[in-house]
Amino acid sequence: MAAMDDHSEAKQSADEPGQDEQELRAVEEASAELAAALWSVLDGTADALPGELSAELNQSLGSALGDVGPSYVSLRRAGRQLAASWGAGEGHGEALAAALTRARGQLKDDAARSSVDAIELCLTGDYFEVDMANRAASKQLLANLHRGVRGIELSDGKGGVFRVCPTTAIATNRKHEKWVEQARQQLKLTANDLKRPPVKVRSFTGAQLLARREDGAPPIDFLLRGKPLVSPSDVSKDMVEELERLWGDYLIRSVQPDGRMLYIYYPSRGVEDKKRNNMIRQWMASLALVRMANFRRSDKKRAKQLARLAEDNIRYNLRTFYHATGNLGLIEYNKKVKLGAVALAVMSIMEHPQRKRFKRIEPKLWATIDYLWQEGGAFRTFFKPADRNDVQNFYPGEAQLAWAQRYEETKDAALLERFMASFRYYRDWHRGQRNPAFIPWHTQAYYKVWRITQDAELVDFVFEMSDWLIEVMQQWDGVAYPDMQGRFHSPVRTDFGPPHASSTGVYMEGLIDAFEMARALGREERVVRYRRALLRALRSARQLTFLDARDMFYIQKRDFLRGGVRTTIYDNVVRVDNVQHNLLAIFKILAAFRDEDWRAVSTIDG
Repeated sequence: MAAMDDHSEAKQSADEPGQDEQELRAVEEASAELAAALWSVLDGTADALPGELSAELNQSLGSALGDVGPSYVSLRRAGRQLAASWGAGEGHGEALAAALTRARGQLKDDAARSSVDAIELCLTGDYFEVDMANRAASKQLLANLHRGVRGIELSDGKGGVFRVCPTTAIATNRKHEKWVEQARQQLKLTANDLKRPPVKVRSFTGAQLLARREDGAPPIDFLLRGKPLVSPSDVSKDMVEELERLWGDYLIRSVQPDGRMLYIYYPSRGVEDKKRNNMIRQWMASLALVRMANFRRSDKKRAKQLARLAEDNIRYNLRTFYHATGNLGLIEYNKKVKLGAVALAVMSIMEHPQRKRFKRIEPKLWATIDYLWQEGGAFRTFFKPADRNDVQNFYPGEAQLAWAQRYEETKDAALLERFMASFRYYRDWHRGQRNPAFIPWHTQAYYKVWRITQDAELVDFVFEMSDWLIEVMQQWDGVAYPDMQGRFHSPVRTDFGPPHASSTGVYMEGLIDAFEMARALGREERVVRYRRALLRALRSARQLTFLDARDMFYIQKRDFLRGGVRTTIYDNVVRVDNVQHNLLAIFKILAAFRDEDWRAVSTIDG
């Protein structure tokens, strides 16, 4: 069991490539022994873990978890929780057996016990008390950074204890402050009681393990935030091709019979949110469907079906959100007409194989983009309400990308003149107030036009933006937990917003164009830099993807969810742009990367 601590503590890194084969074999043997003992206790053929195994468990977890805390066990069948309990003891093995025995007692008969297909485990330690009267300490306890890694315990000093383990926080998708509030109410405490004795609030960490009764499954899966850790060495062409299939198929399943695209899905509850929507993200999903049909064109029959599905989705969006006023075509939702939504709508139509079927609508959408452009290069970002002109970091770049696509087709000199005027205006604007959200849209637009014009100004700005983005935003060395590696988030510049799967995806959309530009110009240093950033981002995207029973052990509707992308490492909500931005990026990555680029995965840590 000695090697087990490499997996059981969340702050540890994944096993390095080339780990000694004997050590790996020891881990497998120990895992098999532990799994067999767990199922024996559950089935009633044993009351405790074997003494030797229990001792080894204590030894292997001792350095990682320190003090021995209670253990948590949840018994599940097809994602549904059947029973759950905490247990305590002299060591981790004794505490684990106690929790499992108590949970077993909650099942009514042998048939119920034999129906259990997964045992979720959390062995706790590393406890420390939190001074809730100290604002900084309480804020740290509730921080999303630790959600799914550290748990919370409240005791009232009179024997009442409330405890929530990290995997429960992930499985229920609840923030720590909600758990604290639930604990306060359950223990009948006031908010001030939390700040003074005899009440104690403690934080703890836990080894997260999963045993599955499934043919071919490893005896024990070691989890971090309820999911196996993706190692940098896991990134490969095969992995990315699998992600394309997974993400694409999720998007396909999200299109409803009437063509509507599901926007937000709550995995923990297995329901969608029908009250919220966003037209820009909906039309980006339409564009992803169109490009998927083209990407999968080797299967002509399937590509044709996908094109029809994309058309159904476009027609639903037009039926529901499009109307014209004079010669202008508008995409309206919630009394707003956004420049970005119009731009994404016209790109979706322009790229569709049956574009001619929308020939009366497309010119009106182009007319709206032209109408919102101003002499000097700036765009008005809203047609409605007319007095709004914010979100400048997003919508003008989306309009520029649409124009770039139009210029590729028309080579219209007047359009190029307006495009370059906007380029110069927004270059100066961005330099005065840099924001990462600006970068991917403008990078993609400038790369498209540069391929035709070879304008050096475009090159310089694309490289300037991309270098800054990687330096300021992408996390790798020095992260608190290894599942954070590769994402785009600045913990220093909180004004840039929280980490988000869709952000990682859209940044990859821009970086792959910067990569191709650098390769075309022979800028090898930047080829290496941008390739490494992309490979790291792909690691992060894989980390957030629902794959199989290991990370869906708490999910009941697994067939639908597979391929969905969590919003963050600690928030399992799936939003459509989490999937489509990453999907749009890997269409380009798979087309652009050569064999040597995939071999360069070995330099991802460099």
